[in-house]
Formats: sequence, structure tokens, C-alpha cells
Amino acid sequence: MHINPFLRALYHFFRILAYIGTRIYFRRLAVLGKENLAHVDGPVIIVANHPSTLMDVLLPGAYIPRVMFFLANYGLFKNPVSGWILSRLYCIPVKRKEDVEEGEQRDNDNAFEMSFEHLTKGGALFIAPEGVSYMNRYVRPLKTGTARIALGAEARNIGNLGLKILPVGMSYNTPNLFRSNAVMRFGAPIQVTDWLPAWRENGPSTVDQLTEYIENQLKTLSIHTRDDEGEIFITRLENMRHTTYPLPLAAEYERTQERIQKDLNNSSLREKTGQYFEALQAKNINDSVVAGQFTVGQGLVLLLGWPLLLPAFLFWTLPCYLPYLLNKKLNLYIGYSSTVKVVTGLFFMMPLMLWIVWHFGQPFFSSFWHYPAALTGFLLLGLFAEYYLDSWHAMLDWRKRASLPTTDLLDVQKVRATIIT
Repeated sequence: MHINPFLRALYHFFRILAYIGTRIYFRRLAVLGKENLAHVDGPVIIVANHPSTLMDVLLPGAYIPRVMFFLANYGLFKNPVSGWILSRLYCIPVKRKEDVEEGEQRDNDNAFEMSFEHLTKGGALFIAPEGVSYMNRYVRPLKTGTARIALGAEARNIGNLGLKILPVGMSYNTPNLFRSNAVMRFGAPIQVTDWLPAWRENGPSTVDQLTEYIENQLKTLSIHTRDDEGEIFITRLENMRHTTYPLPLAAEYERTQERIQKDLNNSSLREKTGQYFEALQAKNINDSVVAGQFTVGQGLVLLLGWPLLLPAFLFWTLPCYLPYLLNKKLNLYIGYSSTVKVVTGLFFMMPLMLWIVWHFGQPFFSSFWHYPAALTGFLLLGLFAEYYLDSWHAMLDWRKRASLPTTDLLDVQKVRATIIT
């Protein structure tokens, strides 16, 4: 299909920025199921759960190697400036119930027509079918729009379109915090033609069945804790196991999925875990104090590495503080924090870093190649400072653990051992 060459180039430029920004923002980022990206050729609808507002768009957009159109909230188009920008960056406005004022007609016929036309031309369409974004680790009931668009587009083409639905599971630990963790998992494609005969015969019931099927796929592909209580319980188990048995992020994700299947309905374990954390709260300590490790290597880093902290903090404090400060001043819904920090970092932090290295480094550069070498050195200093702070917190936990009465420490350690076996 024809897309304006300039806008296509601009889209892919933003893709590169999104890739860089998310790789910096997340301390650990795992992308699973990449083999399923082979199925994003031809007409396709990409669907994802929606726990982190615009981050749920940036991450898939950074890894899906083609231009996508996006179904976006109608409210974002009401501002003339944002409406002008979004309409030129492949966004299709959709009116949700909460976007429509009293007396205003809720009409999405135009959104459906634009979606049908785009898919018929072989395009890719991104939808977050929960409709709203909440920072919870469970999938909420999906709207039926995705199924209606998919079946409607395929029916208009007499079943010859070959439309696919590609589900994507988004899992974060604390998406509003800089240097947190994220897992994105691409699932196997859903062939819309498999559902078309039933839809022609049963209509709305097939729409509901396809919607339920997509919902179950997203639950399987993400960390789905079912409800608020389940989220608290699973997150506690997850953090306890990470403290004692740390694994690479992808392996930790799989371990959490296994624990959800095994323990989510374990009322006895829930009660025991709750009692353990109540005991920690009563003693004014956290789990890392009870079970955290402080190694000789971390001690050596603290002892010998402190001279490197000054240049690291001089270089990194202002660029990292600006995104935090702007996010605080904007006082937006917490779900937008990650996006504000990534965008601010890309357009302020990176240019500022480059300018600082260039401006203050020129007296020391006898060759152009000293510039990228210096920039790489400062980037490594940032990672070192991060590890130094981790070691510092581990040392504080160790000191607090040493100050606890032996009987108190043994009591909570025994309870903890029964939980994570």
C-alpha cells in the first residue's frame, strides 16, 4: 500500500528512537517469541494488553519492522495540535464511552471504515483492546472492536484477505520507574478465516467467542495475576525468589508463569506469605534484609570504586534528573510516567550528553575518534554507578540484618524458607 515516503521515513526514525529509548529506560528487557514476527507481513492486526499507556505502543513499534496504524482514543484528537500530529502519524480516532460528553453522539463508523480500508490494502493495525490502561499485572475484559474489525474486513474480501491477528503480551514490574524490567512476548498468529464461517452463521456470538480467545491469548502471553490480591501475592513470591535465586529475565518470567499456574489458588500459601510480610512490617524491615546477600566483590567495589562516582554523577545527574523533574511537574496519570521519561530523555538527555562530552572534552581530544571513545566511557560510568548503588543498598541491608536480634532473624528466616521451597 502507498504511504507518504517522508512520513514513512519519519515513522522509522521514531522507531529507532523508541528502540534506543526503551533499551535505556529498562534495566532488563526481554523480547520473546521473535519468530512470530515473521507473520507480520500482509494484512495484520497487532493486539496487546495495556498496563502502561503509550509504552505499550512504543515497545511493539520498536520491534515490528513495518509501519503500523494505531487505533487511538478520540480524546487525544480534541486538542488541535495533538490531533494534527496524531492524524499524520497513522492514528485512527476511536470514541470510547468515557471520551464522549453528555449529548455527544458516539459514532465509530468512520474508524471502522478507515480500519477496513487500511487492512484491505495489506496494512498493519495496532489495537489495545482493553480500551483503557491500568498499571496492573492482569488482563482486563477486552472490547469487541478487534474481533468486529477483523471479521468485517475479512468478510468484505470474501475470505480472501488472509488477515491475521498477532497477540502481544506486555509484562512490567514497575513500569513508571526508570531502570525497571519489561518482558514483551509475541504469540502465534490467529487466522481470521478460521472464524469466518461461524461468524456468518452466528454473528455476534462468534464476535464474543473470538474476543474471548484473544483475551485468553493475552493472558497466556503476559503475567496475568487475575486481580489485585493475586498481583500482590505473586509479586511478593516473585521478588522473594529473585532475591534468593536470581535468573536472567526471560527465565524469571517463565518461573513466574509456572508459579502462577501452581500457586495462584493456594490459599494456605497466600495466608503464610501475608503473615510473613506483616512480620517484616512489624520489625520495620523488608525481605532483602532477611535474605539479601552482600558479597566480597560488592565490598571491594564500595571500597575502591568511589573515585569513579564523581565523574559519573557529574555526567549523569542532570540528564537523568530532567525527565524526572518534567514528569513530576506535569503531574499526569502515573501510567504516563515511563513515556514522559523516555521522550524527555531522548530529546533532552541524549543531546545534552553529546554536548557535554563535545564541549568539555575538546581540550583533551587530539582525534575525532576520541569523542566516541569518551562517550562510551561515560556510558560505562553510568552502568558502574548503578552497580555501585546496588552494592551500597546491599551493604545497608547487611548492616540492618546484623543489628537484628538473632531470635527475630531466625524466626522470619524459618517462615521464609517454608514459602519459597
